[in-house]
Amino acid sequence: MNTVRTLLPTDLPALLTHPGLGYENAAYPRERLGAGESHATLSVVRDQLLAFARQRSAWVSMRRQRLQGLVGARQRGGNEAWEIDYLLDATPENRVTVDLLEYAVAQAGKDGAQKVFLRLPSSSDLLQPALDSGFIAYQEETLYVREGAPSSKNEPPVGLRPSVTADSYPLFRLYCEATPEATRRFEAATFDEWHAAQERRWQKNGLQLVQEHDSRLCALVRACRLPQGLMLDLLLDSGATGDIAGMISAAVAAAGSGDEAVLVLLPQAAESVARALEGAGFSAGNDYISLVKRTTKPLALPRKVPVVAENAVGV
Repeated sequence: MNTVRTLLPTDLPALLTHPGLGYENAAYPRERLGAGESHATLSVVRDQLLAFARQRSAWVSMRRQRLQGLVGARQRGGNEAWEIDYLLDATPENRVTVDLLEYAVAQAGKDGAQKVFLRLPSSSDLLQPALDSGFIAYQEETLYVREGAPSSKNEPPVGLRPSVTADSYPLFRLYCEATPEATRRFEAATFDEWHAAQERRWQKNGLQLVQEHDSRLCALVRACRLPQGLMLDLLLDSGATGDIAGMISAAVAAAGSGDEAVLVLLPQAAESVARALEGAGFSAGNDYISLVKRTTKPLALPRKVPVVAENAVGV
C-alpha cells in the first residue's frame, strides 16, 4: 500500500532535484478552465502548494525520495466545503490516486470539511480511480467559448444590478428553481450547504450581477477577468433565458473587457441555456465531470414520536 502524508518543507530538495519532467494537473477548479493543458513543473508545485497559505493543504506520496503523486485541497465558500485544486499521479496505471484522494478527504474532514469537491475532464484517466475512492459524479458540464468582442446589437437587459448581501436567500431560491433536484441532493440541499459550496476563489476582483422580475431574482451573472479570457457563471430561471445575450454584453461591459475570449461553464442539463449561448456565438468546448464525496455519514433525521402526558385520561 502506498504511504501518503502531508507535504513538508523538507520535501523541497527531493522535489526540486527530480529530473525535469512535467506533471499534468488533472483537477480543474473554475479558474483553470480554458487555460489549455497544464503540465506543471516541480517549481510550479512548489509555488502553488508549499506557500502554506491559510485555508489550504497538500499531501504527497513519495518513494525513495521520488514523487509518486500529489493532491492539494482548499476551502470553497466556507470551511464545510473543500475542493481539490491539484491532483497528479506520476505512477504507471495511476496506482496512487485512490490513496491520495482517500487521505485528502479524511484530513479535510478533520479540519471541518463535510464535503470535498473535484472537477475532472470527462476523458481523464483519473476519473475511474476517483470513483473507486468513493467520489460520486453528480453533474456533467461543458465549457462554452466565444472569441472576440460581443456584438453591438445586444443591449443590456433592464434590471441588471450589482448583488448585495440581502440577495443571499433569494439567490438560494433561484438556485433551487434552476438546478435539478438530483444535482442539489449532492451539491447543496440546504442554504448553509449552498453557501459553503460556492466557488469563490476564481472570482477575486470580479463582479456579481443579478436581474429582478416581479420583486424576485430571476438571474445571476458572475464574471471575472482571467488570463485565458472573461470567465462567466450563469444561473437563470426558465423565464430569463431570452436575455442571455444582453446579460453577457452587460457583464463584458461592466468588466471592461475588450476582444478577449468569453467562457461559460454550463451544466449539460441546461439545454435551453446552451441553445441560447450557441445563438449568441458560443461554441461547445471541453466536457467535465463534477464529483463530490462526504467526509462523514449524514445523520438520519429523528422520528417524531408523539408525547403523551402521564396524567392523560386512559393512561
